[in-house]
Amino acid sequence: MGRYINATPGQASTVRTVSTTYQALVNDRILADVSGGAFTITLPAAADTVAGDVVQIYDITGNAASNNITVGRNSSNIQSTAEDLTINVANAVITLTYTNATYGWVLTTN
Repeated sequence: MGRYINATPGQASTVRTVSTTYQALVNDRILADVSGGAFTITLPAAADTVAGDVVQIYDITGNAASNNITVGRNSSNIQSTAEDLTINVANAVITLTYTNATYGWVLTTN
């Protein structure tokens, strides 16, 4: 059985464990450890993205309900809105896919 890699063609998917504020890169798979407190993960800038790029965020410690993960929009919309996203559900796993300047990053799984 193989591993599932969701990445834009020509861009490698990279798994990173973070426990503090982090600037995401295109096609990052972020294992977020919020056991020590809430922090922000900022999405890649629109200038660095193309339609289909993804960022995945996993609450690996199950603490997002009490120590929220803020997803900074970095000037792009999230779900067509000019607001940051708050992950406040324990054990959440989300995938954000960049679409275009109008819709920005859209939640494609939760």
